[in-house]
Amino acid sequence: MTETALTVNSAPAPHPAVARDAIRDIRDVSAGVVPFGLFLGITLTAYGEHRLGVLVGGAAVYGGSAQLATSTVLHAGAGVLAAVLAGAVVSARMLLYGAALADRFRDQPRWFRWLGPATLLDQTYLSALNRPAYRGAEFRRYWGWLSLDLLLVWLVAIAVGVAAGPLLPELPHLVLVGAAMFLAMLVPRLVDRPSVTAALVGAVVSAVAAFMLPGVAVLAGTVAGVAAAVVARRGTRS
Repeated sequence: MTETALTVNSAPAPHPAVARDAIRDIRDVSAGVVPFGLFLGITLTAYGEHRLGVLVGGAAVYGGSAQLATSTVLHAGAGVLAAVLAGAVVSARMLLYGAALADRFRDQPRWFRWLGPATLLDQTYLSALNRPAYRGAEFRRYWGWLSLDLLLVWLVAIAVGVAAGPLLPELPHLVLVGAAMFLAMLVPRLVDRPSVTAALVGAVVSAVAAFMLPGVAVLAGTVAGVAAAVVARRGTRS
């Protein structure tokens, strides 16, 4: 009886700060999430999308860049397939994020291995990367809190943008605002030859496609940029 009690008492207790750490981490990344959510809500409202549809899309897609890419391609007159491909290409980086966090998910229950990656984003990836001590059940709780907290912040920001959209004057510069936001996210990542090559090739191809086939300009530029980065990276290794 005593040995059993000692065994139970010596078991590691759950980390009491999981929820607190998740909330703190989301607070740290909200400065970038909120403006993007506002912009997305305003932009999709200007595109004429239904308000409820914008919010449902924000929760279902759970990725601002993918949602913006698909909506922009559709708004430009391209088909559904081109829009889906644009969103998939924009989200391709999640494959790398998933590989980096594979050891955290490998020993989790099957339901979590299927549902958990659905909330993998730049913000959740970087936050989890900075919490290497969380493993097993603690990581599962941390990831759950992290995902729900980010979803709440994201949907509130989109909702404010959707509500503010009709109250704003005509915004002919809306596309320029979107381009400026993407440039702000892109420039800090131009740290090596492959990334610079991808940015330049993607920009040139998108510009050319915008004159010839406007509906696939985003998709063409994205695919060309990714292909150029792959070639450039192989060149640096050889």
